Amino acid sequence: MNQFEFPEQLDLAEFISVEAHDLKSPFNRILGFTKMLIKGMSGPITAMQKDDLTTVYQNGSQAMTMMSNLVDVARLSRGEKSFTPTASEANRLLSQVIAYWKQSKAEKQVEFEIIACADEIPITADDPLLRQGLLNLALYLAEYTQLPAKITLTVEEDPQGWLFSLRSQGKKNPIPVAIDLTMSAYIGQSIIKLHGGSFRSAEGDDESGLIQFILPR
Repeated sequence: MNQFEFPEQLDLAEFISVEAHDLKSPFNRILGFTKMLIKGMSGPITAMQKDDLTTVYQNGSQAMTMMSNLVDVARLSRGEKSFTPTASEANRLLSQVIAYWKQSKAEKQVEFEIIACADEIPITADDPLLRQGLLNLALYLAEYTQLPAKITLTVEEDPQGWLFSLRSQGKKNPIPVAIDLTMSAYIGQSIIKLHGGSFRSAEGDDESGLIQFILPR
């Protein structure tokens, strides 16, 4: 008979990174089938059933986001995120972050405003990775602030490079989800550091939150 292997210790980051597909697959199936039911593809449903299924879908989406963030945390902590910087443009990336938010995070009820010091701001970046970092920093402020909220994204010149500022306006959330704050902060910070950036400020009070970082020219 084959001997069972019971590990004495478990590298959780390695386990999550390796098993990412198996961890996320059940959520994908739940979301897919729930969406089919909401659309009536398996037969007509009542208004009450649609409301209940919508609640299931929204909570499933939240769980999927948390699982995806957990996988990103594991891979960033192990240095497994691919990083391929190319010539890019900051305003375009910020606009893409807002477009993605409106498509996938509409329930967060956040209004965005971009204030840039120039029409074109050249930077060197891994576009998908930097978008992810900016999105996680915005998610941090959205969780820190009561909804509805407003987040202003500002880019200005600085002696050390380009200064990016994300500022939220709105009352402080009295009961933020700690795990969302922790994972968003880690992912955002790790991605900015991969780009050679450094944080200047990360603070908040009862009326607003502010995250500032420098990216080299």
